[in-house]
Amino acid sequence: MSHTVSLEESYALCDKITAERARNFHFAFSVLPKERYKGICSLYAFTRTADDLSDDESDPVKALENARQWRETFDAALAGDISRHPIMPAVAETFARYKIPPIYMHELITGTEMDARQNRYATWDDTYLYCYRVASVIGMMTIHTFGFDDPSAIPLAEKMGIAFQMTNILRDVKEDAGLNRIYLPTEDLQAHGISEAQMLECNDTPAMRALIKFQTDRAWQHYEDAQPLIPMIYDESRDALGSLVAIYKRLLEEIKRRDYDVFSKRVSLSTSEKLSLAAGMAWKKFLKFGG
Repeated sequence: MSHTVSLEESYALCDKITAERARNFHFAFSVLPKERYKGICSLYAFTRTADDLSDDESDPVKALENARQWRETFDAALAGDISRHPIMPAVAETFARYKIPPIYMHELITGTEMDARQNRYATWDDTYLYCYRVASVIGMMTIHTFGFDDPSAIPLAEKMGIAFQMTNILRDVKEDAGLNRIYLPTEDLQAHGISEAQMLECNDTPAMRALIKFQTDRAWQHYEDAQPLIPMIYDESRDALGSLVAIYKRLLEEIKRRDYDVFSKRVSLSTSEKLSLAAGMAWKKFLKFGG
């Protein structure tokens, strides 16, 4: 675009993108104080746009060029040029207000580039790096916006991001296979006697369910390891993080309830379930403090 929108208009656009596109986040974010909510929406809008630039482009060369341009747009905004995209005034102000290290956003963009460059991950370390870049760094940016004092919150946010992304990967196994993408480590497929072709077919077999159980247990352990993060977050933001964790853990619980069948029907929560989980966090706070 050739002109800069106002900061108010920029935040309004970020809010609109979050409300329309966030399947789980918006329910959790709705309990935040206004300023922190606006900051979170600006981060989501940026990451959503970055992800769309990668996913919507079938040509990997063009996807990488899109990522390069988006990186330049971000760097320019932090340097003062917020005219290149209407969400940038809000993004730049959020980074300045909450002192978010720009390296996190650079890692995120590198994660979108990974999607353009590869569709297989040989080892858990490879899958972990992908999860770190597309999810953990979002968690790190998010807790800066939520507020925290203890620096040990950072590695805990990394673990929580791994748990979230592994939940996404497990939920989307069949959908990704249809796009010729396998995010689960090849070494784990081999350990369960599953070929790449079988993984892409996504037939419901005992071996496939055993693989999903193995990965579900791995994700669950990351949730458990990251649990100390929640009380480290500023009280006014704690319900938002608690709601988000509750929603994602419920997805993983649903995978367990289905006996690890993620093939016959996509795992999802209803709007009422998400609202119930988000409201539950606020209700727990009400009971704790007596209203």
